[in-house]
Amino acid sequence: MSEVTSSNQTRNQIFFDYDFTKIFLRNNVYRKINIAASGSDLELEAGTVIGTIAATTKGAVLKSGSSDGSQFPTGVLAENITIVDGTNADVNICIGGEIAEEKIILDGSDTLDTAISSRTIRDRLAADTVGIILRTTDSLAENDNS
Repeated sequence: MSEVTSSNQTRNQIFFDYDFTKIFLRNNVYRKINIAASGSDLELEAGTVIGTIAATTKGAVLKSGSSDGSQFPTGVLAENITIVDGTNADVNICIGGEIAEEKIILDGSDTLDTAISSRTIRDRLAADTVGIILRTTDSLAENDNS
């Protein structure tokens, strides 16, 4: 979670400093999902976009070329984890709130502008989840009156 501090407060104005070094910025909602490792150990970093395999309801790294349901985003992994081959683990994923866009991790050559069923991953993160909002680190860096 990011930190917010009041840096200057006068009678008519208040300024806030936001720490954007974190992945999950504010108003985040989380839930657990089970992810299985099959074929080799699975090392995942916080910020990895996760989809859900429709037949098993297990989580998997989102891959735009998949056709098992995991090509659609369910959430963003909230923690670094290693899952040993042949086992599975319950992990926390963020399904809503503000996330630093620069910290999103996608598989292979996928980008936030990769289209899945004629919508970009960026759009799907907002629409297919509870409401993930991607923020760039400079979105709150300047005063409105500058």
